[in-house]
Amino acid sequence: MRLLMDRFFKFLNSDRYQYAESEIYLKNNMHNQTAVFDVFLRTKNENDCAIVYGISDVLELIEILNETSYKDRKKYLSELSDNEDFIEYMANMKFTGSIRGVKEGEIIFSNEPILTITAPLIQGKILETPILNILNYQILTATVTSKIVQAAGGRDVLFFGTRRVPGFEAAMSMTKACYVTGCISHSNIMGEYFYNLKSTGTMTHGFIQSFGMDKDSEYRAFDQFIKTYSHKKYPLVMLVDTYDTMKSGITAAIRAFRDNGINDGYEGMYGIRIDSGNLEELSKKCRKILNENGFFKAKIILTGGLDEQRIKELIENGAEVDVFGVGDAIALPEKEISTVYKMSKIDETDVMKISDEEQKTSLPGSKELYRIYENNDFTDVIMLEKETPEGKNVKKLTVDYIKNGEKIEENCRLLGLEEAKKYYKDNLLYLQKIYSEKEKRNRVKLSENLKKLKEDLIKSKKS
Repeated sequence: MRLLMDRFFKFLNSDRYQYAESEIYLKNNMHNQTAVFDVFLRTKNENDCAIVYGISDVLELIEILNETSYKDRKKYLSELSDNEDFIEYMANMKFTGSIRGVKEGEIIFSNEPILTITAPLIQGKILETPILNILNYQILTATVTSKIVQAAGGRDVLFFGTRRVPGFEAAMSMTKACYVTGCISHSNIMGEYFYNLKSTGTMTHGFIQSFGMDKDSEYRAFDQFIKTYSHKKYPLVMLVDTYDTMKSGITAAIRAFRDNGINDGYEGMYGIRIDSGNLEELSKKCRKILNENGFFKAKIILTGGLDEQRIKELIENGAEVDVFGVGDAIALPEKEISTVYKMSKIDETDVMKISDEEQKTSLPGSKELYRIYENNDFTDVIMLEKETPEGKNVKKLTVDYIKNGEKIEENCRLLGLEEAKKYYKDNLLYLQKIYSEKEKRNRVKLSENLKKLKEDLIKSKKS
């Protein structure tokens, strides 16, 4: 019972005005009007792109709504509202609308529809906040991770940010988003439990400190770690910067490897991690010492406040690095995007948000998104639903996930972790081209009919 209620909290995780407005719709008999809502994003930098992730969790939200019993819903809703008619309506409500959208791992730009929800007015309205809560953080995570992994230039990236993530749900969704967009592993054991994504880790400074501060304390910590885990082929990565990387850390690591028979024949990964100091210089010196002692396959992992720019600098400065461990830059990323949910049609009337800020003016009507490929690049066209694009190499980016309340199982299977990862990788050549541009070109166009509809609505409102 508690688990079911906890799941329903995902649906109730909303803003008060969504419910206040919905009460008015019910009171005025507007609740059965058919509304169309678009989920799209705005990027911080013009013509920048983002990577979509989180749609599978949105569909889970619909399942939660439809599967939670009348009794359980009424129990919670009665504590949130004193309007008996509204409570009764919400306790009985099932999602009967339709949802279409792009695939997980898709490259997306500002104003392009990620999801389109067509449903009775209250059903569509009440989903706004929980959907944005799901998508905004996951799309941001996927986007930032993608840029970091590409900045690493083929070197592996590990996600070590669980301790910085705001809560359990965020940690789980972030672990998935990082996997899809290129991290080879992560540190979260529950991510392994729920999604079968193998977790990994090195060791903490505290572990080493627990063995004291005498001249052999680091060696004792490393020795015990190796003795405990080497037979499991566990990664044996020694953290060498607790006290002094060059004077004690690296020498203790080499001694522990040698005493325990760890060498280039070890079947698991082995090596060192440097978390502080001049990472460029320390990595070069440690690589030299490792090689001189015959540890040619020992990996060097660099961590410590790394982000996309710092990783690029380390590589440009010739740092000896095999793996980057990234925490804060993924767990607490700078806000590069904001995800938006706007109405675009009510019954047969096209509507839009108008603003003096062009970026905050939304697109009207029920729309589709197409991608036209040409000369190893592409241009996206946002069109009205009944339009068809011209051209040979044209791909429709949206698929139906729910139709009249029923899941389209064939399309929903495309949202699996491995399917999403493959789809993302299939787009990498285009993504790398976008990332490499100093001045990003505009890859999004509106069809002439959509452009005219937008202009006509603005003119009619202002007149």
